[in-house]
This record gives sequence, structure tokens and C-alpha cells, in this order.
Amino acid sequence: MLLIGLRRAVRVTGDSMRPTLEPDDVVLVSSPSKLAAGDIVLADHPFKQSVRVIKRVHAIDGERLQLVGDNPSESSDSRVFGTLPLSSIRGRAVCKLARRRQ
Repeated sequence: MLLIGLRRAVRVTGDSMRPTLEPDDVVLVSSPSKLAAGDIVLADHPFKQSVRVIKRVHAIDGERLQLVGDNPSESSDSRVFGTLPLSSIRGRAVCKLARRRQ
């Protein structure tokens, strides 16, 4: 992870957000203020403390979010782990910078 001012660069792993985000894409993540359905967010995994997930906000119900991957057959998301509290959101993706070169 690379910090850029108040934003950070995060490398995508896995296939859950294809075709929007491919493995090794790098996204710039800012603070999670003013979230809306359709936003892509970085969140704490509910069962694995050291893991973060990148998912799309499907719905917001008060202080809880339903998150889904764009590639449902490859995504562990709210269909598996339920809704997440707003406090588990670490940031909102604001742009895709580039695919990381190997």
C-alpha cells in the first residue's frame, strides 16, 4: 500500500470485481465519507482480521452496508457474510491508477 496525501493506493487481488477491476490493478482510495449505492469500497473482512476486501456497495440500510462483487461467481460478499457495519469501511475507491507491472 502506498500513501498519497490523504489517499492510499491499493493493489487489487482476486477476480471478484472483474471486469471493472482486474487482478493487479491499483486503485486510489480516499476517506469513506458520503457513500452511495454503486460506490466501490475497501472494507475489513468480517471473519479475517488481516484481510481487506474491495466490493461494490449494493445497498445502504442505516449504519449497515450490503456489499457485492461485480463477478458474483468469484466473489465472497454480503451473500456469504451478511451486511457490514459502516465502521468496517476503510475507504472509497476514487480512481483506477494503472495495472501494476510484474
